[in-house]
Amino acid sequence: MLKKCLLSADQLKKDVSLAKIKFNTTKDIPPLDTVIGQERAVSSINFALQMDKSGYNLFVSGRYGSGRTTIVMDLVKRFARQGPPPQDCIIIYNFEAPDEPYAILMPPGEGRRFKNRFQKLIRNLRRDLLKSLESKQYDDERGKVIEKYQKKKQELLQTLEVEAHALDIQIQPSNMGFLTIPTKNGKPLNQEEFQLLPHEEREKITNNLAYVQKRIQEVVKNINILDRDLHDELEDLTQKTARFVVNNHFAHLLEKYHDFPEIKNYLHQAAEDIIKDVANFLGKSESESPLPLQQGPQIDKYQVNIVVDNTKHNGSPVVYETNPTYTNLFGRIEKKAYQGFVYTDYTMIKPGSLLNANGGYLVIDAEQLLKHPFAYESLKRSLRSGELRIEDFPELIGLATTTSLRPRPIPLKVKVILIGQAYLYRLLHSYDEEFGKIFKVRADFDVEVKETPTTVKQYVQFISRVVHEEKLRHFDRSGVEAIIEYAYRLADHKKRLSIRFAELVRIIRESSFWAAQKRHKLVSRQDVEMAIDNLIYRHNLIEEKIHEAIRERTINIDVTGFKVGEINGLAVYDVGDHVFGRPNRITINTYIGSRGIINIEREAKLSGKIHDKGVLILAGFFYEKFGNDMPLSFSASITFEQSYSGIDGDSASSAELYALISALSGVPINQGIAVTGSVNQKGEVQAIGGVNEKIEGFFKVCQSRGLNGQQGVIIPQANVKNLLLKDEVVEAVRAGKFHIWAVDNIEDGLYILTGQKCGLRHKDGSYTQNSIFEKVRQRLVEFARQTQAFRQQISEMSKKDQDDSEE
Repeated sequence: MLKKCLLSADQLKKDVSLAKIKFNTTKDIPPLDTVIGQERAVSSINFALQMDKSGYNLFVSGRYGSGRTTIVMDLVKRFARQGPPPQDCIIIYNFEAPDEPYAILMPPGEGRRFKNRFQKLIRNLRRDLLKSLESKQYDDERGKVIEKYQKKKQELLQTLEVEAHALDIQIQPSNMGFLTIPTKNGKPLNQEEFQLLPHEEREKITNNLAYVQKRIQEVVKNINILDRDLHDELEDLTQKTARFVVNNHFAHLLEKYHDFPEIKNYLHQAAEDIIKDVANFLGKSESESPLPLQQGPQIDKYQVNIVVDNTKHNGSPVVYETNPTYTNLFGRIEKKAYQGFVYTDYTMIKPGSLLNANGGYLVIDAEQLLKHPFAYESLKRSLRSGELRIEDFPELIGLATTTSLRPRPIPLKVKVILIGQAYLYRLLHSYDEEFGKIFKVRADFDVEVKETPTTVKQYVQFISRVVHEEKLRHFDRSGVEAIIEYAYRLADHKKRLSIRFAELVRIIRESSFWAAQKRHKLVSRQDVEMAIDNLIYRHNLIEEKIHEAIRERTINIDVTGFKVGEINGLAVYDVGDHVFGRPNRITINTYIGSRGIINIEREAKLSGKIHDKGVLILAGFFYEKFGNDMPLSFSASITFEQSYSGIDGDSASSAELYALISALSGVPINQGIAVTGSVNQKGEVQAIGGVNEKIEGFFKVCQSRGLNGQQGVIIPQANVKNLLLKDEVVEAVRAGKFHIWAVDNIEDGLYILTGQKCGLRHKDGSYTQNSIFEKVRQRLVEFARQTQAFRQQISEMSKKDQDDSEE
C-alpha cells in the first residue's frame, strides 16, 4: 500500500490546547461583549443603520442558529440608544370630516401631557358652562328674550281677535289650530241658525270667515317666524355665554401650544364645536334644550387617543415583530356592538408595530412576513410613500359591506430590517423589481470563522457569557476545550470554528445539566462528551435501525474479502435533526454492446442531476485513457444495491470508477475498504462533504463485524483538512486496526484497493504489461473483436440466406 497516502492518527483530529490563555474555570474569564467573526455582516449592518436615506433598509441573510437575530438586535439597540427620541402619536377627532380622524406627532411625553391638560380643560369647562347656563343672570337674560317674543305673539293674537270681533267672528284655539265661529249680537251661530239667515247676510258672513282664516294663517306664519327668531336669539345668547367661558378656558392651552400649529388648529375647532353644540357637550336631553341630540351611541369628540406613548423611552425605538400579520404591522380599527349593530370611532384605532417603531427600527422575520396576505405589499407601499395608513382589513381586501373610518395617513420614517435565509433574498431580488430599490443593503452572516488566537479567545469568552447569563455551572479548562473541539467539528474544518451559536449553546446548557446530574461542581470534558453522546442518542434511531439491518445482513455489505466489480461507496443521510454516514454496495456488470455506461438509478428515475453528471464523467475518463487510439465499444450497468430512494451528489463517482475498472480488468477489489470522493475526466479525485460522518459510518459497520487491521476508507486528499473524527476511530487507527488513506488520483486509489499498479502508457496506446489499465485495454479490444466477429458472422449468415432464397 502507498505509505504516502496513509494518514496517521494525529492527522485525524483537532486537539485544542488553551495553554496560552490563563484561566482555571469560566469564572475567571470576562464574558464576551463583541461579535465573533461576522466582520462583513457587521459592517453591512452598521452601514445601513448610519445611511439616513430612503431605500437603505436592510435584509439580513444567514442560516438559523448563526446568531444573526441576537447580533442584529444587539447592534440595533446599541445604535438606537444614540438616536433621537421617538415622537408620540395621538389621534384626534376631525371636526371637518368625522370619518377621517387624523394623527399628530408630538415630542416624547407631550402626547400624554396634552391629553391630561385637555381632559382637565374639558372637565372644568363642563362644570363652568353648566354654572353659567344655570346662573340667575343667564336665566334673566333668557327670560327677557322669551318675554319679548311672547309679548309680540300676544300682540299679534290680540290684533287678530279685534279684527275678527269687528267682523262678528269669534276665534277659538283648539288642538287642530284655530276655529272660526260666526256670531250675531255677540252670540255664536249654529249651523241651523246660519241657514235661516238671509242670503245676503250668509254671503257676508262667509266672506268674513274667509278673510279671518287668511289672517289667522298670516298670524300663525308670523308666530312661527317669531319662534325661529326666539330660537336663534336664545341660541345666540347661549353661544355668547358659552364663548366667553370657552375662550377663557382655551386661552391658556392655546398659548401653551403656540408652536404646534396642528394642535392650535384642533383646539380652535374644538372650541367652536363646543360653542355651537353646547347641549350635546353638556349632555342635556332634548326636552331641556331646543338643540336636537344625536341618536344612538354618542361619540365623545373631545377625547385624545394616544396610540404611541414614548414618555419613558430613551433613544430611538427598536421593535421586533415576531408575528407580522397585516393588523400587527399596520394597526387595526376595533369595533363594538350596540343594540344589535356594530360601530366604531377614532378612539378605537390601535397602533401596529410599524407605528410603534416610527422614528426608529423595525425588525421582522422575512419568512413569517411573506406568509401573511397583504403584509409584504403593504409594507413596501408604506416605505415607498413614507406614509402609514391604518385601514380596516376587510375594507382593504374588498370584503367590507359598511362604511368604516379612514384615518388620514401618518408620516413614516422607519428603518426596516428583514431577517431570512439566503434563498429568500435571491427569490425576492429576482422576482420582485421593487425589492432591490427598497432593501438596498444586505448583511450576509457566515456559519464559520477562521481560527486565530483572537477568535479562540473569543470562544472562551463566549462560553463564559452563556454560563454567566444562564447561571449554569462553570466549565473547567477541559470542558472549555471540549466545547471548542465541538465547534471545529460543526465547521467540518481543522482551521475554522463554527458560529452556529444555537447548537453550541445547546451543548453548553446540556453539559451543565449532566454535570449537575453527576453532582460535579465544574463541567469537565467528560460532561461535554456525555451531552454530545446523549444528543446523538436522542436523534439517531434511524441510524441504529440501518446499522442493525447491516449487522443482521438484511442489507448486504461485505467488509472482508475481494470481489470483482463490487465496492463499498459511502453516503450521508440527513434526517432533519441528525446526520450520519453509511456504506452502500455498488455493483457493476460489463458486457459487449455500444450503449456505454448505463446508470440504473437514472433509468429508474431515482438519480439526481448531479449524480447523473458524475456517471457521465466516467465516460469522459475512459475516452481520455483508452479512446485515443481505438473506438470504445462496450456496455456497463451501474447500480446502488438495495437502494430504494433517490440518490444525488457526485461523491460516489470515484467508487463507481474503481468498480468499473475492476469489472473490465477482472482485478478484484478489497471489500474491507470503502471509498468516497468525486472524480473529474482527468482521473483527479476531488473533495466531498460529510467526510467525518462517512468514515464513522463505515467504521461502525466494520467494528460490529470485527476489525481485522485490513479495513479502512479512501478519501480525497483535499478532505484531510476536514478530518475531525471521534476518539474511538482515532484510537483504532493508532492501534493499526483501521486505516484512512487520502489520494489525489484514481491510480493511487486503485493500488490501495487492489494491490496492483495501473501501469504507464506507451506511445502505441498500450500500458505496462499485466497492469490494471492494460488489462482494461485488452478487455476493450476483445469486446471490439467479438463485436466485429459477430457482425461478420451475421453478415455471412444473411448472405447465405439470400443465396439459398435465390436458388
